[in-house]
Amino acid sequence: MADHDHNGKPGWADNPAFVRGFLIVLIVSSVLAAIAGFVPAWQKDHPHFEVEGWKIFFAVYGFVAFSFIVLAGQHLRKLVGRKETYYEERE
Repeated sequence: MADHDHNGKPGWADNPAFVRGFLIVLIVSSVLAAIAGFVPAWQKDHPHFEVEGWKIFFAVYGFVAFSFIVLAGQHLRKLVGRKETYYEERE
């Protein structure tokens, strides 16, 4: 396989300033999504299910669904993933 270390230089996502900024944006957007559940204009007048009437239901539901997808993807990779030398073995 090709060497992907970029001559020993860290990538842009390895920069501590980027990581800190990304986490700040992620936390702020999560808090804003939870606060949005308390805005009366964005609440359902007649929720289809009782849980939809909870103030932060959709923020929590989205977080749980995304977490499930990420965790399931880690295990799915073990089932369908190939070794890094897969294409080299065929040559």
